[in-house]
Amino acid sequence: MCNMRSPKQFFLSLRTMSKKWIYILFLLAITVNVIGQRGLATERAEAEEEPKVSQVAPGDRLRSWRLVDDFTWADSLAIDTATAGVQQYNPIYNESFSNIHLGNMGSAYTSNLLSFKKDFNEFIFLNSLSIYFDQPEDIKFYNSKVPYTNLTYIFGGPKRRSEENVSVLFTQNVNKRLNLGFEYNLLSSVGSYSAQQTDNRTFNLWTSYNDPKYSVHGVFTYNKTDHYLNGGIEGNNHELILDPPSDEFKQAENVPVKYTTQTNYIDNYQFFVTQQLGIGKINLKREVTAFPNDSVSVITDENEMLEEVQLPVSTAYHTLHISSYKRAFKIDDLSSKITSDANGISTLPIYGANFFDAAKTADTTRYTNIKNIFQLKFNEEANSLLRFGLRAFLTNEIKHYKFRVAPAFTIVDTVKVPIYRNNDTTFVSTHIGAQIFKNLGQNFWWNLGGKLFVQGYKAGDIQLKGNVNTLYRVFKDTAGVYARGQIDLRTAEFLQENYYSNHFQWNENFRQEKIVNLEAGLNIPTRNLKMAFESKSFTDYIFWDYDAMPDQTTELINAFEISLYKKFKFGPLHSHNKLAYQYSSSQNLYPLPDFAGLSSNYFDFYLAKRVLNVQIGVDVKYHTEYYTPAFMPATGQFYLQNQIKVGNYPFLDAFVNLQLKRARIFLKFDHVNQSLMERNYFLTMGYPYSPMRFKWGVSWNFYD
Repeated sequence: MCNMRSPKQFFLSLRTMSKKWIYILFLLAITVNVIGQRGLATERAEAEEEPKVSQVAPGDRLRSWRLVDDFTWADSLAIDTATAGVQQYNPIYNESFSNIHLGNMGSAYTSNLLSFKKDFNEFIFLNSLSIYFDQPEDIKFYNSKVPYTNLTYIFGGPKRRSEENVSVLFTQNVNKRLNLGFEYNLLSSVGSYSAQQTDNRTFNLWTSYNDPKYSVHGVFTYNKTDHYLNGGIEGNNHELILDPPSDEFKQAENVPVKYTTQTNYIDNYQFFVTQQLGIGKINLKREVTAFPNDSVSVITDENEMLEEVQLPVSTAYHTLHISSYKRAFKIDDLSSKITSDANGISTLPIYGANFFDAAKTADTTRYTNIKNIFQLKFNEEANSLLRFGLRAFLTNEIKHYKFRVAPAFTIVDTVKVPIYRNNDTTFVSTHIGAQIFKNLGQNFWWNLGGKLFVQGYKAGDIQLKGNVNTLYRVFKDTAGVYARGQIDLRTAEFLQENYYSNHFQWNENFRQEKIVNLEAGLNIPTRNLKMAFESKSFTDYIFWDYDAMPDQTTELINAFEISLYKKFKFGPLHSHNKLAYQYSSSQNLYPLPDFAGLSSNYFDFYLAKRVLNVQIGVDVKYHTEYYTPAFMPATGQFYLQNQIKVGNYPFLDAFVNLQLKRARIFLKFDHVNQSLMERNYFLTMGYPYSPMRFKWGVSWNFYD
């Protein structure tokens, strides 16, 4: 938790502690990798007197996947070794190419794009921070014939306002079936402006065991965010940035902010294990995979390599997921911020007033979720007649909340002092569901399913969803179309309806929210082209209103997005473009920019006899002007505002990427156009973007 002696003391102590653990993890990963490589070298030396360097592609030595469809399907993933895009390391841009954030790496964010808006989370304080919290569905599992290590270090200056990103990943198979691995990520930044430090950390420890009859995947995860929230720069008119009254305010760290000791801390522990047991067996022939199991024999059939496999007719699954969150929001010097007007009415920056404690704010909320999923899947390989699979499932969730309630008071030296009190409540809900699917094949895949909540406080909630995906050879190209649809009838989460704190309290009883989501698109991978259309319709939409309070409207809201992803190549010149046009029928309730885009343009060439790959270019991020959502520190929510429009300002980042064998390196000037344009570089009300900064980073893969 934040040590609130002072922002400077806190960060110095945090940085000292961070570096100690960073060095330990780096040394551990390198040591294990070297031992693994020495072991392989010894084995080769014993087998042959003159060992040769193997030129096997990484994909033949290393396989990676995520678990999807309620953890019943392993979706294969490529190992990232590409030079292009290595400079775009901010995690929020790995998810959505246009975003609002608080001006500092690792801070709260929300997407500008309809297709990536995520404003519904069972623990509402993650709405603006979800990318920094790994979930079981985000974890990559591995099967590796050799030890695999990735080390990444990124630094942004100047040193007194530094930014550091450290990542260590190691995984290795113990035998053909059993894999172990861990990953540590640190994303921390002092920030260009006062009191905007961020410290985000994740640690994942995983294992997987894959056998034709029985398989298990297990994960232990720790996530933490520790942020200073300055509440934005003083005043809402942005004049200190647009037209600074003196040269002093041209230095970002000298610009006054609303709060200097306001902090938001969230930590999360998760334990996850999913097991599957095959029932019955069937003998089949299929194309050879890179990692055949012991029950496979390879045969030749019509000049194609096939493997004869023994698969279960059906599979039973059990998943246990335990997750615990704690959120603490603090303001230590609250009394110094309170002022009184001529009528004796107290006011407080951002919040107006406080409910029960004028000396400090210390709001805490805890949340625990225990989820069990029982599933039975009839595998599509066993269905020779209809060629599709069937899955049925039952899920039970126990959610426990511990939260602040109205305090009692005592008198100390004639001063009324609150005695903080907590309450807790537990909710149980059960839902059933089913899915039919076709995941195998080369050209056509589909699934259709739904779930119904049959017990508990969410009884009556429904979700229906389905998708179709195709990929066919068309003349000299490969092209496919896809379509997805989802209908949600959902009850508000407990904290959307009930909350009590020093600055906010509400007690609501919202109607069930109805959402219809449709998406369709065209994908031509051989032309590096993707076009998509997505629409959403909301009835009884729950939102954060102009007072940063949860509210609901009966108005029907329709919105759509048309997006284009296209890569061009003209000799050494490459251009990667992501563009979106959007429309909202109610900009006052569901605001969207009309246009948003990200364009990466660079020259790509080789030096030193094609040993060194070089890319020199510039990234451009832009969206049209609109009333961007404002940020409320006390609740961690982005909410509606109609005071200031933000946008119509391009952010340019100049970069040089280098790839030397397995090392990818970048040099980058962030916001390089800052001194060339009008100083209107705000992201949302009160939060300007950081001035130009130099950054560099290296990412190194070891897999032999």
